[in-house]
Amino acid sequence: MHTLRRLGYAALILAASVSLYALSGCASQQQEATPPPEGGSALQPTEPPLPPPQAETPQPQPKESAAQATAAPDDFPLPLYTGMEVKNTLRTQTGDFKGIQVELVGDASPQAVADFYEAEFNKRNLKVSKMNQKTAAGEEILILGQSETITAGVSAVREQNQTRVVLSWSEKQKQ
Repeated sequence: MHTLRRLGYAALILAASVSLYALSGCASQQQEATPPPEGGSALQPTEPPLPPPQAETPQPQPKESAAQATAAPDDFPLPLYTGMEVKNTLRTQTGDFKGIQVELVGDASPQAVADFYEAEFNKRNLKVSKMNQKTAAGEEILILGQSETITAGVSAVREQNQTRVVLSWSEKQKQ
């Protein structure tokens, strides 16, 4: 049962990584054209246009230091691949497992990034699984590292002229 539960967490982390990747957007996506409304045309809609938006008072934004925008959180247990820039971070909590995801972009090859993190997983005695898949843009490499208390993942893909990497680390909290 412990193994099934761990595999469930691994699948959840991998799904969350893919979701983060999908939410981050892909420059190659195209918006579908919507058909004109019934009784009108694309140039002349049947309903009157909406009034221009009112200027809103800007809401105070949470302050982020420059270090947060270019570095992983202090408690992230993996080093960042040289030359990669942090774009997003996400914290997760599922049952006893607490996790962090970090999205990176840079100019490294996906294979070099995958090799680097595979070595990091091996240093931490994680059991490593790998998967490569061809995509329209090139190749995506997925690596999963697991132990009794840790599930870690890496997704590296080349998009246009940059590499996008999603790192995830989930660790069982001590009772």
